[in-house]
Amino acid sequence: MRFSRILLAGCLSLVSLPGLAETVTNLYQVREPVSGQSPDERTRATQAAVDTLVLRLTGDAKAAQGSAIAALRKDPQQIISQYGYEAGPPETLLVDFDPATTDRALRDAGLSIWGSNRPSILGWWLNDSVEGANLVGDGQAAAEPLRRAAQHRGLPL
Repeated sequence: MRFSRILLAGCLSLVSLPGLAETVTNLYQVREPVSGQSPDERTRATQAAVDTLVLRLTGDAKAAQGSAIAALRKDPQQIISQYGYEAGPPETLLVDFDPATTDRALRDAGLSIWGSNRPSILGWWLNDSVEGANLVGDGQAAAEPLRRAAQHRGLPL
């Protein structure tokens, strides 16, 4: 009887594991700051967007610099579905990558891809200032750098 209770508790805990995952949206959409709309600046920004995308999808910062995706970095247009500019300080290039083409190219390069269901991350941020230490809440402006960093890496926060 005791074994069956332990088994039941174990099975119930396994059933709850998918509840800890969160589906990340806009994984294939990358924003990169630009200093203008010149072709050279767009090329630089799209290459940086490829690096960000590879980091998001693989979780490996070194994968973007490897020789396996050198062709993608050289000609990122093969996986880009569209791009546009967003005004505002700073001006940004918004790049939408094609998910199917991108996944196929990364798998062909021998890279493992992390799916869009990712574990939620609980972060604690302590802001230490002259007035003392304060715990930063999610709705506060001081939490914005943490939110941007999590989005850059494709992590739900």
